[in-house]
Amino acid sequence: MLGIVVAVLVLCSVAAMPYPEFQTKSYKIGIEYEHSLPMSAGADRFRHRNNYDPFFITVTARAKKGYVLDYLEVDVTADLGAEIDFCLTYGRVGGQSMVFQISANQSDFINYTYRAYGIREADFDKVNGASLGSLC
Repeated sequence: MLGIVVAVLVLCSVAAMPYPEFQTKSYKIGIEYEHSLPMSAGADRFRHRNNYDPFFITVTARAKKGYVLDYLEVDVTADLGAEIDFCLTYGRVGGQSMVFQISANQSDFINYTYRAYGIREADFDKVNGASLGSLC
């Protein structure tokens, strides 16, 4: 009888604990063309004890040889009350690399995934030349 009471108390206490709540923000930079191919991708998760100090994570996405980056997708997950910021610090659409920085404040952890897409350099020049042809 005592075992059943203890088991019920344990189940009730586990059921009464609040589940952690998270928020996910998505960022997209560039234009995804019809023939875009995946160039690089990555994901990581960081934790720290003092959640009042912000996280600063800097990531570099690179294109393969003969290709340029045209589209970048980044998903960032942190605690519900966290302040998440995203900034492209170096690079541009049509370049060989893009460097972006993610920062999160008031969170015990940060989880990010990114996917970079590219297109052949010659194809990008054709598309870019066609769209900017009247301005040159």
